[in-house]
Amino acid sequence: MNIEYTMSMNSETAHTLLKAVDLLMRLKLGQYKEICFDILDVCKPDFCIKRDNAEVYLKLAFDTMFAGKEPGTYKDDEWYRLYNIVQSLRYQIHLAEHPESTGVDSYPPCVTGGQPLPECSFCKIEKKVKS
Repeated sequence: MNIEYTMSMNSETAHTLLKAVDLLMRLKLGQYKEICFDILDVCKPDFCIKRDNAEVYLKLAFDTMFAGKEPGTYKDDEWYRLYNIVQSLRYQIHLAEHPESTGVDSYPPCVTGGQPLPECSFCKIEKKVKS
C-alpha cells in the first residue's frame, strides 16, 4: 500500500522544518558541529565558549557512534529523502520570500539517489481584517 501525506504550514513552521531536516541530513554526514549553530544562540557573548566546550564532547560522541566509518558513508535512502525534502522546501521558501536572490536556494531541486522529490508549493494568504 502506498500512502501519500499532505501538510500545510505557515512560514515559521516551514523554516523550523527546514532547519530540523537539514540538521538530521548533516548529522548523517558527520557534520556534528552544526548542532551548536542550531541549538545555541549565536548572538550571545558566550556562544563561542559554549560551542568550543560542546564540540569536544560532540566529536567524542560521533567518533564513538561512527567508529570506522568515513564521513559521507551514511548517504543511505533516508539521507537522500532528507536532502530532497531540504531542496524542495528551501526552493519554495526562496520563491516565496526572496525570489530576486541568486544563491544556492534559487536552484530548482533535482532528484538525487533515486528518491523522489516531495511536492512542495506555497500560496500567499491575505490577512483578514476584522471589521
